[in-house]
Amino acid sequence: MNRRRPYLAVLTVTVNLEAALSLKDKRMVVRSLKDGLRARFGATVAEVDGLDERRHGVVVAAALATSRADADTVLARLARDTERRFGGHDLSLAGEVAEL
Repeated sequence: MNRRRPYLAVLTVTVNLEAALSLKDKRMVVRSLKDGLRARFGATVAEVDGLDERRHGVVVAAALATSRADADTVLARLARDTERRFGGHDLSLAGEVAEL
């Protein structure tokens, strides 16, 4: 039996919000980012760093795909959507595809 191995597309988004005056300000942006990636792509999303910092947060989105090409496409779409919707903020994006 020849099983195909799944691929995992992972996008790490670092958000710097110099204008955030409170954790509530930052969390509104982070929540919007997380909810959008979940709704648009069905990605698993979590804030993984900067939870108690008002001007910094790190969000990771992950999605499974059945081929490397599909994983690359999903990763590109995640990054493009994030830049389009949150490009007004200071963002740093890093993507990776791994075979599972």
